[in-house]
Amino acid sequence: MKIIDAHTHIDFITPNFQSEVIGCVCCATQESDWNKIAGLIKSDNRVYGAFGIHPWFVENVADDFDVALEQFLKTNSFYMIGEIGLDKHKTNMKKQMDVFIKQFNLAIKLKRNVCLHCVGAWDKMLYVFKQYKKSDMPKIIVHNFNEKDDILTHLLKYENLYFSIGKNALYGKTCRIEHIPFDRILVETDGEKDVLLKDIILKISQIKNDLNISNVIYNNTLKVLSNG
Repeated sequence: MKIIDAHTHIDFITPNFQSEVIGCVCCATQESDWNKIAGLIKSDNRVYGAFGIHPWFVENVADDFDVALEQFLKTNSFYMIGEIGLDKHKTNMKKQMDVFIKQFNLAIKLKRNVCLHCVGAWDKMLYVFKQYKKSDMPKIIVHNFNEKDDILTHLLKYENLYFSIGKNALYGKTCRIEHIPFDRILVETDGEKDVLLKDIILKISQIKNDLNISNVIYNNTLKVLSNG
Protein backbone atom coordinates (compact mmCIF):
# COMPACT_ATOMS: atom_id res chain seq x y z
CA MET A 1 0.00 0.00 0.00
CA LYS A 2 1.24 3.48 -0.96
CA ILE A 3 -0.40 6.54 0.58
CA ILE A 4 0.03 10.29 0.16
CA ASP A 5 -1.28 12.43 3.01
CA ALA A 6 -3.32 15.14 1.27
CA HIS A 7 -3.23 17.56 4.20
CA THR A 8 -0.78 17.89 7.06
CA HIS A 9 1.24 20.61 8.80
CA ILE A 10 4.84 21.53 9.51
CA ASP A 11 4.89 20.07 13.04
CA PHE A 12 3.88 16.59 11.85
CA ILE A 13 5.31 15.29 8.58
CA THR A 14 3.60 11.96 8.06
CA PRO A 15 6.29 9.98 6.16
CA ASN A 16 8.42 10.12 9.30
CA PHE A 17 5.78 8.27 11.33
CA GLN A 18 3.72 6.02 9.05
CA SER A 19 5.58 3.51 6.88
CA GLU A 20 2.87 3.30 4.19
CA VAL A 21 2.96 7.06 3.64
CA ILE A 22 5.37 7.99 0.87
CA GLY A 23 4.50 11.68 0.58
CA CYS A 24 2.44 14.51 2.00
CA VAL A 25 1.09 17.98 1.31
CA CYS A 26 2.37 20.27 4.06
CA CYS A 27 0.05 23.27 4.43
CA ALA A 28 1.01 26.65 5.80
CA THR A 29 -1.35 28.53 8.10
CA GLN A 30 0.47 31.88 8.20
CA GLU A 31 3.38 33.65 6.57
CA SER A 32 5.85 32.54 9.24
CA ASP A 33 5.41 28.96 7.96
CA TRP A 34 6.39 29.69 4.37
CA ASN A 35 10.17 29.57 4.59
CA LYS A 36 10.09 26.64 7.02
CA ILE A 37 8.04 24.53 4.61
CA ALA A 38 10.10 25.63 1.60
CA GLY A 39 13.25 24.52 3.43
CA LEU A 40 11.68 21.19 4.28
CA ILE A 41 10.74 20.63 0.63
CA LYS A 42 14.35 21.18 -0.40
CA SER A 43 15.59 18.63 2.13
CA ASP A 44 12.88 15.97 1.65
CA ASN A 45 11.47 15.10 -1.77
CA ARG A 46 8.48 13.38 -0.18
CA VAL A 47 7.07 16.74 0.89
CA TYR A 48 4.86 18.98 -1.26
CA GLY A 49 4.02 22.48 -0.08
CA ALA A 50 0.95 24.68 0.03
CA PHE A 51 1.44 28.31 1.00
CA GLY A 52 -1.06 30.91 2.14
CA ILE A 53 -2.97 32.41 5.06
CA HIS A 54 -5.45 30.28 7.03
CA PRO A 55 -8.75 32.02 7.95
CA TRP A 56 -7.85 31.75 11.65
CA PHE A 57 -4.86 34.04 11.11
CA VAL A 58 -6.20 36.87 8.94
CA GLU A 59 -6.62 39.49 11.65
CA ASN A 60 -3.19 41.12 11.37
CA VAL A 61 -2.49 40.37 7.70
CA ALA A 62 -1.37 43.39 5.68
CA ASP A 63 -3.67 44.57 2.90
CA ASP A 64 -0.98 43.86 0.29
CA PHE A 65 0.04 40.43 1.66
CA ASP A 66 -0.88 38.87 -1.66
CA VAL A 67 2.01 40.67 -3.37
CA ALA A 68 4.50 38.83 -1.14
CA LEU A 69 2.60 35.56 -1.59
CA GLU A 70 2.66 35.87 -5.37
CA GLN A 71 6.39 36.48 -5.42
CA PHE A 72 6.93 33.53 -3.09
CA LEU A 73 4.82 31.21 -5.25
CA LYS A 74 6.71 32.23 -8.37
CA THR A 75 9.93 30.82 -6.91
CA ASN A 76 8.61 27.27 -7.50
CA SER A 77 6.03 26.24 -10.08
CA PHE A 78 4.95 23.25 -7.98
CA TYR A 79 3.92 25.27 -4.91
CA MET A 80 0.21 25.01 -4.15
CA ILE A 81 -1.93 27.57 -2.30
CA GLY A 82 -3.25 26.70 1.13
CA GLU A 83 -4.52 26.34 3.69
CA ILE A 84 -7.03 29.03 2.74
CA GLY A 85 -10.76 29.45 3.20
CA LEU A 86 -13.58 30.63 5.46
CA ASP A 87 -14.63 29.72 9.01
CA LYS A 88 -17.87 31.00 10.57
CA HIS A 89 -16.60 30.23 14.08
CA LYS A 90 -13.90 32.89 13.79
CA THR A 91 -14.41 36.64 13.87
CA ASN A 92 -14.12 39.16 11.06
CA MET A 93 -15.74 37.33 8.17
CA LYS A 94 -15.27 40.41 5.99
CA LYS A 95 -11.48 40.20 6.43
CA GLN A 96 -11.58 36.43 5.95
CA MET A 97 -13.43 36.88 2.67
CA ASP A 98 -11.03 39.55 1.43
CA VAL A 99 -7.97 37.42 2.24
CA PHE A 100 -9.53 34.31 0.74
CA ILE A 101 -10.57 35.95 -2.53
CA LYS A 102 -7.12 37.48 -3.05
CA GLN A 103 -5.55 34.03 -2.62
CA PHE A 104 -8.14 32.30 -4.78
CA ASN A 105 -7.52 34.85 -7.53
CA LEU A 106 -3.81 34.08 -7.28
CA ALA A 107 -4.54 30.38 -7.67
CA ILE A 108 -6.40 31.08 -10.90
CA LYS A 109 -3.82 33.57 -12.17
CA LEU A 110 -0.84 31.29 -11.48
CA LYS A 111 -2.73 28.03 -12.20
CA ARG A 112 -2.00 26.60 -8.76
CA ASN A 113 -4.04 24.01 -6.91
CA VAL A 114 -5.72 24.90 -3.63
CA CYS A 115 -6.02 23.31 -0.18
CA LEU A 116 -9.38 24.57 1.07
CA HIS A 117 -10.68 25.05 4.62
CA CYS A 118 -14.40 25.74 5.01
CA VAL A 119 -16.39 25.47 8.24
CA GLY A 120 -20.02 26.55 8.37
CA ALA A 121 -19.57 28.96 5.48
CA TRP A 122 -20.42 26.92 2.38
CA ASP A 123 -23.11 29.39 1.36
CA LYS A 124 -20.45 32.08 1.07
CA MET A 125 -17.93 29.72 -0.50
CA LEU A 126 -20.35 28.57 -3.18
CA TYR A 127 -21.23 32.19 -3.91
CA VAL A 128 -17.53 32.88 -4.52
CA PHE A 129 -17.22 29.83 -6.79
CA LYS A 130 -20.14 31.05 -8.91
CA GLN A 131 -18.21 34.22 -9.77
CA TYR A 132 -15.75 32.19 -11.86
CA LYS A 133 -16.02 30.09 -14.97
CA LYS A 134 -15.75 26.41 -14.09
CA SER A 135 -13.06 26.07 -16.75
CA ASP A 136 -10.91 28.64 -14.90
CA MET A 137 -11.16 27.01 -11.49
CA PRO A 138 -8.05 25.35 -10.08
CA LYS A 139 -8.06 21.82 -8.69
CA ILE A 140 -9.20 22.04 -5.09
CA ILE A 141 -8.59 19.70 -2.16
CA VAL A 142 -11.61 20.13 0.13
CA HIS A 143 -9.93 19.49 3.46
CA ASN A 144 -11.44 17.18 6.11
CA PHE A 145 -14.76 16.78 4.32
CA ASN A 146 -17.78 15.92 6.48
CA GLU A 147 -20.76 17.92 5.26
CA LYS A 148 -24.46 17.43 4.53
CA ASP A 149 -25.71 15.79 1.37
CA ASP A 150 -27.04 19.04 -0.08
CA ILE A 151 -23.62 20.68 0.20
CA LEU A 152 -21.96 17.69 -1.43
CA THR A 153 -24.51 17.84 -4.26
CA HIS A 154 -23.54 21.45 -4.98
CA LEU A 155 -19.83 20.74 -4.77
CA LEU A 156 -19.99 17.74 -7.09
CA LYS A 157 -20.99 20.12 -9.89
CA TYR A 158 -17.34 21.20 -9.91
CA GLU A 159 -15.33 18.41 -11.50
CA ASN A 160 -12.05 19.83 -10.20
CA LEU A 161 -12.92 19.34 -6.51
CA TYR A 162 -11.42 16.46 -4.55
CA PHE A 163 -12.68 15.44 -1.10
CA SER A 164 -10.09 14.67 1.54
CA ILE A 165 -11.30 12.32 4.26
CA GLY A 166 -9.80 12.53 7.74
CA LYS A 167 -10.30 11.20 11.24
CA ASN A 168 -14.07 11.80 11.25
CA ALA A 169 -14.41 8.61 9.20
CA LEU A 170 -12.96 6.66 12.13
CA TYR A 171 -15.43 8.11 14.65
CA GLY A 172 -18.62 6.70 13.17
CA LYS A 173 -19.23 9.53 10.71
CA THR A 174 -19.78 8.54 7.10
CA CYS A 175 -18.34 11.81 5.69
CA ARG A 176 -20.70 11.09 2.73
CA ILE A 177 -18.11 8.60 1.48
CA GLU A 178 -20.81 6.48 -0.12
CA HIS A 179 -21.82 9.43 -2.33
CA ILE A 180 -18.37 10.74 -3.29
CA PRO A 181 -17.18 9.41 -6.67
CA PHE A 182 -14.24 7.00 -6.51
CA ASP A 183 -12.02 9.33 -8.53
CA ARG A 184 -12.48 12.27 -6.13
CA ILE A 185 -11.48 10.73 -2.79
CA LEU A 186 -8.25 11.61 -0.91
CA VAL A 187 -7.13 10.96 2.67
CA GLU A 188 -5.43 13.12 5.29
CA THR A 189 -4.15 13.31 8.85
CA ASP A 190 -4.49 17.11 9.27
CA GLY A 191 -1.23 16.84 11.18
CA GLU A 192 -2.67 14.70 13.99
CA LYS A 193 -0.31 12.01 15.23
CA ASP A 194 -3.02 9.59 16.34
CA VAL A 195 -4.58 9.33 12.87
CA LEU A 196 -3.45 6.32 10.82
CA LEU A 197 -4.19 6.76 7.14
CA LYS A 198 -4.31 3.01 6.53
CA ASP A 199 -7.24 2.84 8.97
CA ILE A 200 -9.10 5.58 7.09
CA ILE A 201 -8.52 3.77 3.82
CA LEU A 202 -9.81 0.53 5.35
CA LYS A 203 -12.96 2.35 6.44
CA ILE A 204 -13.43 3.78 2.95
CA SER A 205 -12.89 0.36 1.36
CA GLN A 206 -15.59 -1.10 3.62
CA ILE A 207 -18.08 1.63 2.73
CA LYS A 208 -17.25 1.46 -0.99
CA ASN A 209 -16.95 -2.34 -0.95
CA ASP A 210 -13.71 -2.11 -2.93
CA LEU A 211 -10.47 -3.71 -1.80
CA ASN A 212 -8.51 -1.78 -4.44
CA ILE A 213 -9.49 1.64 -3.12
CA SER A 214 -5.98 2.39 -1.79
CA ASN A 215 -4.60 2.39 -5.34
CA VAL A 216 -7.48 4.59 -6.51
CA ILE A 217 -6.85 7.12 -3.74
CA TYR A 218 -3.12 7.12 -4.42
CA ASN A 219 -3.69 7.86 -8.12
CA ASN A 220 -6.26 10.53 -7.29
CA THR A 221 -3.69 12.32 -5.16
CA LEU A 222 -1.06 12.16 -7.87
CA LYS A 223 -3.50 13.92 -10.22
CA VAL A 224 -3.84 16.81 -7.82
CA LEU A 225 -0.11 17.08 -7.17
CA SER A 226 0.85 16.90 -10.85
CA ASN A 227 -0.84 20.22 -11.55
CA GLY A 228 0.13 21.95 -8.32
